[in-house]
Formats: sequence, C-alpha cells, structure tokens
Amino acid sequence: MMITINEDNLFAVIIKGSLGLLAFLTFAGWALVSLQVGLGALAGGCIAIANFFWIRNVLQRILGQLPAQATVYAQLRYVARLTITGLLLYFIITSGWFSLVGLFIGLSVIVINIVALSLYSALRAGG
Repeated sequence: MMITINEDNLFAVIIKGSLGLLAFLTFAGWALVSLQVGLGALAGGCIAIANFFWIRNVLQRILGQLPAQATVYAQLRYVARLTITGLLLYFIITSGWFSLVGLFIGLSVIVINIVALSLYSALRAGG
C-alpha cells in the first residue's frame, strides 16, 4: 500500500516517521551499546520532536496575526524555545545518565527523517 505524501499530511508523516525512528534508535542504542546511549537517543529525540511541534505551533499563530504583532510574538517564542531547550540540554549533559553520542543521534531524528522523505519523494518522482 502506497502512502501519498502531500501538504495536508506532511506534518503527520514526519512526526510518525520520526517517532518510529526514535523508537528504533532508542532500542538499538540500548540493546547494542548501553543503557546510557539508549537514554541519550530517547532524550534527544524527544527534544527534537517537541521543538518541531513548537515551531509549527508558532508559525501557525504568526500567520493569523498582524505583521507588527507577529514579529514580537515570534521573537519572544524563539527566545523562550531556545532558553528551555538550552536548560534541558544542560541538565541532560551534566546529569551523567545520558550518552552524548546518543543525545546527538536523538537530536537528529527530525533531520534524518526529512532527508529520507526527500530522497523517497525524489526517487518516486523519477528524479
């Protein structure tokens, strides 16, 4: 069964693919390397997916606002997202419970999934 990817379901496809990849990387890291690598991948993937959701939410709200309000709103949300992500990463890194390699791999799940979807779409289109 072929799944048609279009603008209406692109976000859902990216999220579902990223969650599947995150589950695989978490289990593989834990089973093949160590618990810390699996936990690092899980933590990084959760942060990446949460950031992706947050960015989408901010963009949807900006599109419905007046231009002057949208600029201030976007700037405040960007600083808030960056601060919260930075604090989370600080506590994850300094806790000692998580592997940095696993964390970096987990933080890349959205990027890996988008690249894979782009290659899939290009090959499917004959390009």
